[in-house]
Amino acid sequence: MALNGSWKDGSRAGAGVVAVLALVLLAGVLASVGSAPLALGHGAAGSRLTVGLTAATTPVTVSLSISPSQVQKGQSINIQATASGGTPPYSYSYNGLPSGCQGQNGPSFSCTPSSSGSYSAQVTASDSHGNQSSPSNTVSVDITSSNNGNGNGNGNGSNSSNGLSNLFSGFSGLLPLLLIFGVVGFITWILLIVGVWVIAITLLRRLPKPGAAAAAGASTKCAACAAVIPAGAKFCSACGTSTVPKTS
Repeated sequence: MALNGSWKDGSRAGAGVVAVLALVLLAGVLASVGSAPLALGHGAAGSRLTVGLTAATTPVTVSLSISPSQVQKGQSINIQATASGGTPPYSYSYNGLPSGCQGQNGPSFSCTPSSSGSYSAQVTASDSHGNQSSPSNTVSVDITSSNNGNGNGNGNGSNSSNGLSNLFSGFSGLLPLLLIFGVVGFITWILLIVGVWVIAITLLRRLPKPGAAAAAGASTKCAACAAVIPAGAKFCSACGTSTVPKTS
């Protein structure tokens, strides 16, 4: 009986040692595998331990595209983000988008920029486990004012008007009137100068000559009746006698 009890105690001690060694071995396997799941399989030859390794996930990457890259303010643009790797679904964080397109969290959407300018946009993607990608490629988009395009819808035209044309466009209604009044005023001045010249010449012609005035003021006496008559008069109005000497 004593021998049997000793054998039993020895068997129990041996089993304990085996159990401890098994636990140490299992801990080593778990440490080498990491977080890989373990599964116990039952084969034809008895129980066996199988270790399943899951494939490592690839890093999250994302790319960005915007079309068209040049528009006028008030026209819409299409934004497309493409993520891969990691564990879907993804969330998206955009940076540098024009006003009116910010605050979106989707892979693709359309928006209408509300302010003009040049923008450099990027996007960052995160998978369902919180793994985040590096910022995507930088995409430039130009938003021009609605009155600054070339009329072909891409908004990259330059304003064809210059400062001089803008000045004349501001006087588009007044310029013809100024031109008409200028022509009329010029003609009026010409007519006024010609009229003054004609009037001056007429008045000068009507003025008596100095010698004629002196002759008109001189007087003499009639030889027949001694009446005072203008010098050079051919008849005396008092007696009707001719004052011109008779020729022989």
